[in-house]
Amino acid sequence: MILRYKIESNGYVVRSYLETKKIPDNIFKEIRSGNGQYLVNDENVDDHFELHNGDLLEVVMPQSYKGENIVSVKGDIDILYEDSYFLILNKPINQVVIPTKEYFTNSLANYVMSYYKRKGIVANIHFISRLDAATSGIIMLAKNSYVTSLMQNTLICKKYLLETTNIVNPSCGIIQNHITKDPDSAIKRMIIDKEPNSKTVYKTLLVRDNHSIIEALLCTGKTHQLRLHFSSMGSSIIGDNLYGTPTEDGILHLHSYYLEFNHPITNKVIILSTYPSWINKEDLQV
Repeated sequence: MILRYKIESNGYVVRSYLETKKIPDNIFKEIRSGNGQYLVNDENVDDHFELHNGDLLEVVMPQSYKGENIVSVKGDIDILYEDSYFLILNKPINQVVIPTKEYFTNSLANYVMSYYKRKGIVANIHFISRLDAATSGIIMLAKNSYVTSLMQNTLICKKYLLETTNIVNPSCGIIQNHITKDPDSAIKRMIIDKEPNSKTVYKTLLVRDNHSIIEALLCTGKTHQLRLHFSSMGSSIIGDNLYGTPTEDGILHLHSYYLEFNHPITNKVIILSTYPSWINKEDLQV
């Protein structure tokens, strides 16, 4: 990846200018070691080179390939969006995101690594956010650590669709509470009486068969946040085997369906949506 900047003022050297662009320290270190380079007006320079108004600064970013611990396994991935900086996928139900001891070769990361190798893409596995294995829907990866660092300061709008075991009352509102680890479980979380550290804004889109179909906007990203928030209201999500009751088909009715963000490189607004198998888009008022 090459970043290009047209310099519009004097007084910077390469490094000080790039620091204003939020380039992280590890990038400078890698380029200094020979993995990448700086070009000013097509001439190779170091990071102390003095810049002048009108110069063209190009940064050949380091090639990161540190996925040796992720086995490359060919598998299906549903690509919603891809460019030089991001890979955004529609994750299926009941697939783990990163390898574990139990799922060492059939995680989403394994399939992505295989895709990168087959396409000749030099990139690491950088999930911007993760989904529980049981949760389906949109999941985003950055292709290098620089883009990952930029996304830490980028506002991301994430909305979910979920179906509850009974009708949620009130039909819209805000859920706030404090989520922490359950000391009796390696997986579960719990809600305690403490200053809120989690927030969900929700509204009912449809009521069917005494169930509520909900659109939920995550304002925070705590583990199991939506599952805990709705179970705390007495309306657990259908198929939730941790905080509710599992179903015979093994499907959790929780889907990451909407993603919107400002692309940190191109400055374009990216909007994506996808719908789960358990709901018809035409039935919803979204």
